[in-house]
Amino acid sequence: MLAKKPPARRSRTPQDSAAKADAPSHIPTTIRNPERVAHRRTELIEVATKMFLERGFHNTSIRDIARACTFNVASLYMYVSSKDDILYLVAKDLMTNIAERLAATTLDPQSQHRSLQIGFSNYCQIANRFRRTIRLLYHEVDFMPPRSRADTIATVSSVIDYFQDIIAKGVTSGEFRSVSPRLAALNIVMVAHMIALHTREVRALGDLDFFIKQQLDLIFAGLQAQPTGPAIKSTSRRAKKFD
Repeated sequence: MLAKKPPARRSRTPQDSAAKADAPSHIPTTIRNPERVAHRRTELIEVATKMFLERGFHNTSIRDIARACTFNVASLYMYVSSKDDILYLVAKDLMTNIAERLAATTLDPQSQHRSLQIGFSNYCQIANRFRRTIRLLYHEVDFMPPRSRADTIATVSSVIDYFQDIIAKGVTSGEFRSVSPRLAALNIVMVAHMIALHTREVRALGDLDFFIKQQLDLIFAGLQAQPTGPAIKSTSRRAKKFD
């Protein structure tokens, strides 16, 4: 009889981290109407993201953002207390989008190989869709206040957890060779982020489908378990040792 496996620990998901960052929000507001706050902050996110990407976070002032919004500086301070708060709103918006899209991805419970194909392909599409915001946060995350930075990094960590879970199951099932699931998952996330961090170089090689296919070939070349069978004797001669 086969020994019963212990119940699998539920991995933290990107959706968990986004929900944790969103409730309760630590960004202060003097407005009690949550719908009004959400509406104004959505406008702030759209305007600030565009300006931060064009000018850079440090070269964009609160007044610059307010001028591009439909409300003045005094009103802006009713919804945020600083430019750091606005950057966090941009980061949180990205976190929510990543979480929702990964949560909507249907993996194949019968095949971790197929699940990794699906998950990686989808995450590359997410990275491509939000490549400019991802690039922005790579540059600015270290300048965030500690709590905002921790929330942002937690979401990145949960994306790594997402792939770690797939790889760990594949190692257990024998589909993948014995590797460090965490390290392999980290590599996979960094490969997808190449789309955001090295856009020109990636595009010079081909379209997104080409990038995904080539990277999956490389990923599986490192992960794929070798088929078991009788040992094959090598016909190559050993190099002679020098006397």
